[in-house]
Amino acid sequence: MKFLDEYRPKVEDELRLIVQKGRSPLLGLDTLYCYHMGFCDRAGNPSSSSSGKYLRPLFCIAMCAGLGGKPEQAIPAAAALELAHRTSLVFDDIQDKGKERNNQPTVWSVWGTDQAINAGFALSCYARLSVHRLSLRNVPLEKVLAVESVLENAVIDLCHGQFMDISFVAAPTVSVRDYLQMVRGKTGALFATSCVVGAMVASTDVRSRYLFEHQAEGRKFRYMRSDPVLDAAWEFGLNIGLAFQIHDDYLGIWGDEALVGKTANDIQERKRSLPVVLALEFFPDEKVTHHRTMRNWLNADFISKEAAAGIKAWLEQKGIPEKVKSYEMRFIKQAWANLNGLSLLKEWEDQFEEVLSFLAERKL
Repeated sequence: MKFLDEYRPKVEDELRLIVQKGRSPLLGLDTLYCYHMGFCDRAGNPSSSSSGKYLRPLFCIAMCAGLGGKPEQAIPAAAALELAHRTSLVFDDIQDKGKERNNQPTVWSVWGTDQAINAGFALSCYARLSVHRLSLRNVPLEKVLAVESVLENAVIDLCHGQFMDISFVAAPTVSVRDYLQMVRGKTGALFATSCVVGAMVASTDVRSRYLFEHQAEGRKFRYMRSDPVLDAAWEFGLNIGLAFQIHDDYLGIWGDEALVGKTANDIQERKRSLPVVLALEFFPDEKVTHHRTMRNWLNADFISKEAAAGIKAWLEQKGIPEKVKSYEMRFIKQAWANLNGLSLLKEWEDQFEEVLSFLAERKL
């Protein structure tokens, strides 16, 4: 992605300024959250190579620039979005008992759950403080408060989605509709917020009030003054988030572990990812092995690597990978349609088209 080359280092500089503050070496709690960000090693020695894709902050900056705003103004908000996302990953690793992320041990697996929780809370505070730095870029205070409101509501949405995801483990059935509602919160909310915040920073209107309300299908972005651009930006980001999570679910079973940066063991962890949900919906009573259905396996206390390989082969035999990809393309096509309502500057249209192509083809 072309805009990544120019703005990713600027977002990283902002992040380092916020959480690292020029300290060296990084000691105590600083070590944990800076390690998680890829800014230092386990001993607190600064590292020049960070981790992560930075997609959410880059969407924020690209949306701001694409709508005629000043991309430099959006950098603190972009950093806040990344910090909110990284906070969720600290807690997600604890909840999933994930021992590896970005090709390194997770925070909880090195320092324990209690200290990882401390690191996560600290990062969440830095996310809020980062939003305040918008005022240093001549963003009006009223708009700064609006951005913070949108971001905080997105984190609440994320927690709702995470709650659903965890509850699915013990659920007797999970429908595709349930799955999509969960993903709208867990992943879609921050992507949607990234795009709408970029649009808010670009907007010349500082008087709008931004509200959230519950809908039957999940929480929905609402504002007191009608604004089709903000609406299109929100829907674009939401559809991108859905496509992104569906692709992640695909990689959780069929991804190259060396590229993904973590073990592709969603089957062994009995996650209700989209491949599993589809298998249960289309083939609820069919035997995966000679004595167990998919539902039986999901209720088992343990799934060995050998059994997981057998389940993976069965999913492939039933065409589940193709079904997963069809759902992903459905949301990418919807995102294409949302672009038509954004009236992006001509030079940025190609950038967004490149993003959509990247999402459909990414290996990590």
